[in-house]
Amino acid sequence: MNICILSNFTKTYLFHEIAQQLEKSNIHAFWIATNRPLYQFLVSQYGEGRVLLINLTYSERPALTVNDFKLNELMYGDRYLRHKTEVGFRYLRHIQKPIYDFIANNQIKAVFGEITWSHEVLIHRMCKQCPELGCTFLNPHVVRIPDNRFAFYTDERQSRLLQIEREEEWDGAILEARKPDYLKLNDKIVKKSSSLAGRLNRLKRFITNENMDPLDPTLLPNVRARVRMAWNQEWNKETYKSVSRISFDEVKHQPFVFLGLHKQPEASVDVFGRYYEDQLLNIKNLWRALPEGWNLLIKEHTNAIGDRSKDFYRAIKQLAGVFLVDEKTNSYEMIRQAALVATITGTIAYEAALMKVPSVTFAPTFFNQLNTCATIDLRDINQHMLSDIANSLQERPDNREAFSKYIFINSFEGRMIDPISDPRSITPENVALLSEGMKQALAFTQKQASSQQVLGQQTA
Repeated sequence: MNICILSNFTKTYLFHEIAQQLEKSNIHAFWIATNRPLYQFLVSQYGEGRVLLINLTYSERPALTVNDFKLNELMYGDRYLRHKTEVGFRYLRHIQKPIYDFIANNQIKAVFGEITWSHEVLIHRMCKQCPELGCTFLNPHVVRIPDNRFAFYTDERQSRLLQIEREEEWDGAILEARKPDYLKLNDKIVKKSSSLAGRLNRLKRFITNENMDPLDPTLLPNVRARVRMAWNQEWNKETYKSVSRISFDEVKHQPFVFLGLHKQPEASVDVFGRYYEDQLLNIKNLWRALPEGWNLLIKEHTNAIGDRSKDFYRAIKQLAGVFLVDEKTNSYEMIRQAALVATITGTIAYEAALMKVPSVTFAPTFFNQLNTCATIDLRDINQHMLSDIANSLQERPDNREAFSKYIFINSFEGRMIDPISDPRSITPENVALLSEGMKQALAFTQKQASSQQVLGQQTA
């Protein structure tokens, strides 16, 4: 069986280790890359015939479209192509036929990849909209809670799990809210990056253009743009120090909605939360639906300090009853005392639901299956007070046990995460777990495909 893996920065090396294990089971990996150094590494391991490079040179090649994949939507969610839409539009048009032919000619049965960059979402849509390819797109990713399990997401918003329903005995344990270990590791990375040594190291890489491929659509090679972006981030970090935040103890005695800000740009907002990626607008819309006597408490993401200008926080503070709480405040303490927790796709809604605290997400997520966690849209906010939404969620029956079983039987043990964020992911023991999970997912999807083919023949 042939599969295709989408190369993505250092996670490429993790998937390379997995691919070596899969080869032993006669599962052969083909690759699609956007970065030339990674392409050259993959060619050295698999040969030219098994690796396709789709870099920005395609923006100058003849257009060979396959279908209408809503390219404007894809570009708007891409953190770099949104700044060069003319080039981005040509690029996304011109890579379609080469990708289609690569999948078809190599009889690829499944594509494994992230759904962060526009070309990844494009390939996901291609697999969905071109059934003649007979190819499934699977996004292997952590299930967040617990952090030592991963599942295969079948949609581009990470809201639906591949429902394998494995016949593995569930131990009956109900999931509990617990901060994933990889967040703690990431906090350490961010702290190190913010130190003087970390800043000097970034400056060195900037000057030497280390790992910079000017034709990689997932990188920003323009020197002026990079200087401007780096300067803005450093300036925002410094000016954030002068932004006044309030102690949670001062405002916790009144009913409140708790909203945690997302790091941005980030796939969880710009891709999974599309059309709700404007976080300031979300705050204003929630504020409009606040009942009298309620507050809206907002906490900055510790990893996002530097992403937003002082003007953003100034706009928040102009709204009566809206308070920016100190970012060091324990979020679990805020969740437990909140009347409602709100986010775009953030884990705080998942954690709240596991604590039986009503929560809402603007975009659909897989944990909306918890009865106390719902998806809301502008119509809901326009028609209902937030207190009514919170009360209706609170009245729903507790289904945490059923949800816990659902997560367990449709996920696998293993840390499916970038080795830089969590070095444990690249250990032989973990690679074996990830490889076994991918084999089971492949077997299940192929069995599904065969059943559908037989059903189609019988119907015909």
